[in-house]
Amino acid sequence: MTYQIRELLLANGDSPFGEWFGSLEAVAAAKVRVAVSRMEQGNLSNVEWFRGIGAQKGAK
Repeated sequence: MTYQIRELLLANGDSPFGEWFGSLEAVAAAKVRVAVSRMEQGNLSNVEWFRGIGAQKGAK
């Protein structure tokens, strides 16, 4: 099973994720890209669920 990860865009067009992601150093950004790719491929082993909402577990 695969998933489509979509970016939240606010009514004014701003992207909180995009702003945060753009501020990351290269190594951190690469780790985020890998995590998103794994989630898209259905690997949700690092996702914690609470009332139907999933959040990536903290990095080690």
